[in-house]
Amino acid sequence: MTTRTEIAAKLDDFAFQKVNFGGFLMNKRAKLSHAMWTRASEKGVTELTILATRDFGEGNVYDVAAFTLDGTVPAEVVAELRTEAESLADRINLREHGYVYTFLEPWDGGGSIWISKKPEFRALSRVDQGVYVIPIQRLTGPGEPRWLAWAHDGGHLNIAIVYKP
Repeated sequence: MTTRTEIAAKLDDFAFQKVNFGGFLMNKRAKLSHAMWTRASEKGVTELTILATRDFGEGNVYDVAAFTLDGTVPAEVVAELRTEAESLADRINLREHGYVYTFLEPWDGGGSIWISKKPEFRALSRVDQGVYVIPIQRLTGPGEPRWLAWAHDGGHLNIAIVYKP
């Protein structure tokens, strides 16, 4: 079984980032992520906790997930967030809110990308307790997202889902 520490060590290698974050404009995403990862003094890998899932068929699967930077989301927080996430996923079209997080970028969009205009699910976060919630659009094929890379850069928490650890 792959561990958080092993994945974090692999992220130092551009080839590993290329497998996970490449494929766009000559691996621009992988290059940007690798540069951020190597310069960041605070970085790591954590596990996602899936709070709600909606399968719209034909490979269109969306999740609401929570994470902390230092490990597992506390069970009592998961129980509360799961109820809230399920309710919100029933009221609001999760398909309009999911995001793929395919390279290290601000977890909340940083005000500059599409996800920043879709705050309903991120509003479930308890940032003061170090618990973050994100809406995810799964990539076709790799299965349930489990690992999340994170790095602090320029005052932002940047995240990316690592589908191929």
